[in-house]
Amino acid sequence: MRFTRRKVLLGLVALVVIGWAWSGLGSNGEAPIESQAGTVTLVIDFGAESGRAPIIRKVESFSGTGWELFEAAGVEVAGTAEFPAGFVCRVEGFPSVANQDCLDTPKFNEGSWAYFVTNSKLATGWLLSGAGAASHRPECGAFEGWLWVAPGESSGQKLPSVAAKPDNCEG
Repeated sequence: MRFTRRKVLLGLVALVVIGWAWSGLGSNGEAPIESQAGTVTLVIDFGAESGRAPIIRKVESFSGTGWELFEAAGVEVAGTAEFPAGFVCRVEGFPSVANQDCLDTPKFNEGSWAYFVTNSKLATGWLLSGAGAASHRPECGAFEGWLWVAPGESSGQKLPSVAAKPDNCEG
């Protein structure tokens, strides 16, 4: 059976939607309790090929979503026309408008941003997020990472270059 890029992209979108729905419910099927405010670290890795240094911002007293963390950290983010506050297309002007118009979700040959998370309760290191940033609520001490995945590369091939060192924020 041959997989086309379109089928793979549709499959990935379906996984994100399922992850979003799953993360929105507690273990008993009820909505989760709001996360408590605390320090969350945002990491933006533009990739070695970009020539840009990673951005690392710690945000104190944060209790919003991963998407809201961009604003709280003073980092410019643009979504797509289809998903203006849900699918990251451009961070701090990267990639350029000439390389990505942000009218729709980027195609495999255009490159895209991959979303990674970690906290003190997860395995060490970065994990590719199964939920979108607009529905994910990082806990105190968490790290939220964005990595530019160059055209033709898979998000499973790389991790953000900045080491994540989550804290549990307890005593």
